Amino acid sequence: MNTTRRDFLRLAATAGILSQVDPFTSRLFAAPQSPTSSALVVIFLRGAADGMNMIVPMGDPGYEALRPTIATTIAEGVVPLDKTFGLHPAMKSLKPIFDAGKFAPIVCAGSPHRTRSHFDAQDWMEFAAPGDRTMRNGWVNRYLEMTRPKKDNVSEFRALGMQELLPRSLRGSYPVLAVPTSLGRRKTGKTLDRFERFYGDSGGMMEGGDSMSGQREEDRAGVVQSGRITIETLRRFGEIIAVAEKKKKKAMRNNQTVSGTSYPKSRFANRLKQIALVLRANEGLEVAGIDYGGWDDHTQEGGVEGRMATRMTDFSQSLAAFCQDLGPQLDTTSILVMSEFGRTCRENGNSGTDHGHGSNMLLFGGGVKGGKVHGDWRGLKETDLYQGRDLAVTTDFRDVMNEVLENTLGFDVPKEFFPQYSPSKVRGLF
Repeated sequence: MNTTRRDFLRLAATAGILSQVDPFTSRLFAAPQSPTSSALVVIFLRGAADGMNMIVPMGDPGYEALRPTIATTIAEGVVPLDKTFGLHPAMKSLKPIFDAGKFAPIVCAGSPHRTRSHFDAQDWMEFAAPGDRTMRNGWVNRYLEMTRPKKDNVSEFRALGMQELLPRSLRGSYPVLAVPTSLGRRKTGKTLDRFERFYGDSGGMMEGGDSMSGQREEDRAGVVQSGRITIETLRRFGEIIAVAEKKKKKAMRNNQTVSGTSYPKSRFANRLKQIALVLRANEGLEVAGIDYGGWDDHTQEGGVEGRMATRMTDFSQSLAAFCQDLGPQLDTTSILVMSEFGRTCRENGNSGTDHGHGSNMLLFGGGVKGGKVHGDWRGLKETDLYQGRDLAVTTDFRDVMNEVLENTLGFDVPKEFFPQYSPSKVRGLF
């Protein structure tokens, strides 16, 4: 075997990342979870997705003037949602969910902080603490810690990060398993076998150090969970996926009522499919997080067609398949989609858009009052724009998070949950 120790350390990084215990989360709220409890799936569009190219303000008279080459119109296939807004043609697969009242777009949502730095904006949104560099526990992890069940009621799959490195929203003192991308493929068993032979029965914890080279300094902080406990958990995850797939195929052969959903052939779609399988298996999954990168469209963004349209097609078709696959379970699941900030309202000289301010948040699932576009839209006149160039933030992202925590997960959000911020109600969202 030509594998070096560093190679195995790098593999260990895919097994699950925990950050140091933060005193902030020392307060616990007993809330044992049952297999039928509600669930939250958080999707982060990294790179600052262009909200105006997703939820299109087709009815605003200033829209096409600001975007002479990348604007999309009804004649080009925009799907109307109301008199002002429509879905980009690449996102038309989400219209049936909107019509069913289970999809609520929120326009002009985001962070009030003026930063245009991807790293800072992502951190502060995932820590739910704009401008606060001391907070290092993700907002979802804080929820998990504050609702930590009694030891004998803990599911090892209560929280999953469906990627190698946990999203920051899931990092913190509550242990969350990061599921390697390759898990579920045929080579997974051999990969875990090699990992287990290398470390034997040692188990324990290892410092992350250089095993996470290439990431930001703060990504290398904390420890990497490895050894037999993690290996066994990952093996168990693989078994759940395999058993769920077999049950689904058998039921379909017997003409039972099972979703015959067809997912796109993409990494994002496959990860959503795995989340659906675990949710349907009633293994206690309560929170899952997943990133979708590549949304930093400074050049050749495209209108009806182009790089962003291709990305939106995969995103929307995958999400539509996921909602269909969940079936009735969608009624007890919320899917929250966000991005660190929006893009400039005016396209640049390279047929793209630059770092902006306000964007969208997309909310799907049970309890949400969908079928309408939420948020305070002020228009595209220069006097209505933030710094004369961007959409203003009229709905703070923490207000939406607070609504989801309260209405989906039944969490009585404590005063100190959002540092130095008291959330406001988002009227009519639930």
